Amino acid sequence: MTSSSTTPNLVTIQQANEAHNKNKNNDDDGPKNIFIDGSWHMPVGSTPRNGRSEYISGPRIPGACYFDIDDVAPVPGSASNPNKLPHMKPTSQLFACAMDQMGISPDDTLYVYATNGCGFYHRAYWTLSSCGYHDPEKVKLVQGSLDEWKECGGELEHGELNEDDERLFRMGDLNWKNKSPKYKCWKGDNDDSVADMEQVLAVVKEEGSETIIVDARSSGRFYGTAPEPRPGLRGGRMPGAINVPFISLLDSDDLTKFRPMEEVKDIFVKAGIVPLEEGSSVPRKVICSCGSGVTAAALAVALEECGLRKKEDITIYDGSWIEWGGNDDTPIIGANED
Repeated sequence: MTSSSTTPNLVTIQQANEAHNKNKNNDDDGPKNIFIDGSWHMPVGSTPRNGRSEYISGPRIPGACYFDIDDVAPVPGSASNPNKLPHMKPTSQLFACAMDQMGISPDDTLYVYATNGCGFYHRAYWTLSSCGYHDPEKVKLVQGSLDEWKECGGELEHGELNEDDERLFRMGDLNWKNKSPKYKCWKGDNDDSVADMEQVLAVVKEEGSETIIVDARSSGRFYGTAPEPRPGLRGGRMPGAINVPFISLLDSDDLTKFRPMEEVKDIFVKAGIVPLEEGSSVPRKVICSCGSGVTAAALAVALEECGLRKKEDITIYDGSWIEWGGNDDTPIIGANED
């Protein structure tokens, strides 16, 4: 397959390498190019991969931090996450304190990358670009693997990190609730980048809604013919939702790349997300859902980067199917119920 398209926010390995090299000549306290490993993997199977563990063992891009979407998130059962959902979007104070701990300022430019074969790093990128700490144009998603990084002359840091490495922090150990972060998120906690279950339910119940729901799960899970990987969840889909499996948007030869944006756009259009210029009655708003809010981020990023929708028109249902399918009262269309 041909190389993934690039946009101002999607950068090639070569562009990322050039940005990394610029740091060598930047000895002052001014803006820096910060590299962040955003790798995450589904915790299923007998030997699941673990992004944090792989970051610790290496290889990694020299000086890179690790953004842990499970750690920089409201604790399940806390006041900001009463339904005990995984990797929810962090509150503004939590996120800002994490940026302090990582030595990141709003003036820095972030380059989010993933380890080989990881197709789940879009959630880290989306979180970093949606919390209102950075101008979204300063957050880049690297298209390509560490193998390609090495082939292009990029340096790699090998060896296991020491336990006392400051990059291996845990938010629960930082007493962040009692800290005042150096910089604040200008959005605060009142932003529209995420939708809750009540908002999604309103869309499902509204006839002729101006919002469309797109589900990133596999077609089998969407239609209820394949089991959910998490126990206790009902199978099927939300009434009126459409299905765009996130994996269909990625390069089959390298999951750290999107397919060319022309192909990505065509996939969305064929699924039912029509360009706005084709009619005034076309739903402008899009809610992206998936299993637990991770792969929905791939849809959200792709929708924006292919030009079908603007960032402000795209939200993620943060609870996604783990919340919807785990609730006995939500409407679901199961297998053979069309």
